[in-house]
Formats: sequence, C-alpha cells, structure tokens
Amino acid sequence: MSNAFPGVGHRYFVDFQAFRVELDFASETSLTYYNLDQSGNKVGSETVTIKVEAITDGIFLVTWQESDKTTVVHIEDYVRNTIVTNITASDLTFDQFHGTFRQLP
Repeated sequence: MSNAFPGVGHRYFVDFQAFRVELDFASETSLTYYNLDQSGNKVGSETVTIKVEAITDGIFLVTWQESDKTTVVHIEDYVRNTIVTNITASDLTFDQFHGTFRQLP
C-alpha cells in the first residue's frame, strides 16, 4: 500500500451537486478551499491546516477545522475520483454529501 497522498501540489474541482468547491493542496498539512457559485466563480476561500491518513490504496481520510469551528471530514478516493464529506457546523448541525472530483490543470 502506498501511503503517499496524491493531492499534494494539485488542485481539484469537486462537485457535491448541492454545492461545488475547488481544493488546492499546498502540502500534506495545508489546504485552501474555494467556494464556487453556479457559474464556477470563486466566491469565498479559507486556508486550513489538514490531517491526512491513508486508509487503503488510493483512499485517504482528510480532516480539518475551519475558523468558525466547522469540522470537515473527507474520504477521498483517488482511484474512483469520488469523495464523501461529513460536515459538523459550528451550530452542531450535521450534513453528509457524496460527490466526484477531477484534477485541474
């Protein structure tokens, strides 16, 4: 099993259908996410400290906490280009979304 996180140094377009984001992995510990509007324009962003753990070949657990105390947990499958996000907002509401992602040039 390769434990090397393939996201480092790459940007990804992620479509959860309910919303879209761009993920820009600067390192195994730093991610900038961009919220995208319906046209794909960046309408907000934050750089967060992340933790990454390999689950199995090509599948990674990626977690972080945002400045407003929202907690995000991803399962990112780099073999199938699928992603599951679990979000606990600062008001303790919980949401789960399934999506797809593709690497940007």
